[in-house]
Amino acid sequence: MKTMNIHIQNESGSATIIAAVLILVIVTLVGLSAMDTTTVELQIASNDQRSRIAFYNADSGVYGTPKIISRIVDTSDPVGIAAEADSIAAGVTWDATTDQDIFFDQVMGYDPYDPTQDIVMGQGGFSTQVDVERTRSRILAGGGAEFASGSEGIGVGATGGVAVYYELESWGQSTRRAAANVIADYRKVVGVAGGL
Repeated sequence: MKTMNIHIQNESGSATIIAAVLILVIVTLVGLSAMDTTTVELQIASNDQRSRIAFYNADSGVYGTPKIISRIVDTSDPVGIAAEADSIAAGVTWDATTDQDIFFDQVMGYDPYDPTQDIVMGQGGFSTQVDVERTRSRILAGGGAEFASGSEGIGVGATGGVAVYYELESWGQSTRRAAANVIADYRKVVGVAGGL
């Protein structure tokens, strides 16, 4: 019996096709890996943006609150603080738990500190809560009060030369539960214009 080897015409290029398919599989895997890397980088960038927005909101609370404190200390008048709060620092509202009289008494040192948020500021759809604590007051070195003299100008006379220190704790928020907390000390010199 005689065997015949029949050579099929299509088999001659099969090695080339297999090599091309393997190269395409490798290129596909590299493409999928690059896509995953790009997706992770986009997530990192968006999370970074959210955390920055939360920080900026918290920082704005620390920036706006001294204006209100300065107004309270300079005028010693609780009437109209809530009405003027928006013109003092834009977007300010009062927290439901703290009305303007309670906040006034805390800033002036008449009432003890309570750990609830005192001021709520609207920041582009997100709220910023600020807690204010009066920590201490002291006579400034070199002021008129130190030498028991009369008024020699702004900040050095009988009403000036005294610094009142406040600790401001601000919480800022952004989307996807991003949050930031900024704590700052503020020194108000009585009789001197200021408040950032």
